[in-house]
Amino acid sequence: MKEKVKIGFMGSGWARIAQAPAFSLMDDAELAAIASPTEAHRKKFMHMFEIREGFADWREMLDCDLDLVCVTTPPFLHSEMVQGVLAKGMSVLCEKPFALNAGEAETMARAASDAPGLALVDHQLRFHPAVRTMKQMIDGGEIGRIYETRAIVNLGSRTRPDLPWSWWCDADRGGGALGALGSHIIDMNRFLIGEISEVSCNLSTSIPFRPDRSGKPCAVTSDDQFVMMMKFGPSSIALGSSSLMHVTTVGAYTWFSFEIVGSHRTVRLDGAGRLWEIINNEAKGGRSLIDAPRWKQVVPMLPWDELVLQEKIRLSSLAVHGVFAVGFAFLAHRIVKTLHKGEKTVHDAADFNDGLMVQKVIDAGVESNRLRRWVKIA
Repeated sequence: MKEKVKIGFMGSGWARIAQAPAFSLMDDAELAAIASPTEAHRKKFMHMFEIREGFADWREMLDCDLDLVCVTTPPFLHSEMVQGVLAKGMSVLCEKPFALNAGEAETMARAASDAPGLALVDHQLRFHPAVRTMKQMIDGGEIGRIYETRAIVNLGSRTRPDLPWSWWCDADRGGGALGALGSHIIDMNRFLIGEISEVSCNLSTSIPFRPDRSGKPCAVTSDDQFVMMMKFGPSSIALGSSSLMHVTTVGAYTWFSFEIVGSHRTVRLDGAGRLWEIINNEAKGGRSLIDAPRWKQVVPMLPWDELVLQEKIRLSSLAVHGVFAVGFAFLAHRIVKTLHKGEKTVHDAADFNDGLMVQKVIDAGVESNRLRRWVKIA
């Protein structure tokens, strides 16, 4: 059993907000190295988390004695970095969107199949206690037959037109709401319900130009909002049922909702990580829109070690960042336990084959938008 799991980070954005704070809560983890080409960001990261080793070139970091590398850079850098980590025999956690396209994702999945360490994708919502409770309710028959799922994500992260142009604005470099946020919802549907067979998607760019560093307007080629309908296939528990996603990053307020509608009850995850339910036989008849729905909160049951973690999260900066940051802490807890014990798999974690399947759905969504019709998943 390892004394400490040594962790390195490539990138200093999401890693600074969620990943490093989460791993900092783990007694068996050591934050050992950071690679970021921007000196100010790198030094700030090192100071915040008391990291001794910092590198401008990510390749130099791979000479460190690390057990896990978190790749949190823009998507167009993922493939080379991930394959470099795997070639060194280290475990890797890759941020989403996983790849630029399914072909690149297949290459990464093949590299992972020959590697000795873990190769995981950061679909952390799988490990949020509320999501795990949803899965238990589905598997136990409490929700009944699945009628549909629906997700609404409303963010104001890109509402200001003067927000500078960056890789996020460039579809060729993996930018856009479908990859950044849709990937999470796609994976949630796959994890809870099963595989998706076809999609119909409409991508929109509400703010078509953003200023570069000199103030000159640059064209935005990525989507800042989208609507996608998905149908579940035979490798699911809801064959023929639909899933709807409506996502915007240019909204005036923040809202997150993921609902599963069943023959017995409807359950909903909100942005604070709370789980709610309404039981069908308690529903009022008629068509009145006056009475508010009578949601009842469902409190997840946690093992003792996760109860301790939950209290640590509550007292940390992660709590204010909502469901994604909190979910990551529970994923990080599982990863550290696995590596500390020298085990080879993290049960229920998204691996590179899951990343490939999500990428195929994203690619189908892009193709559907181009052709203006339903597209089957290849």
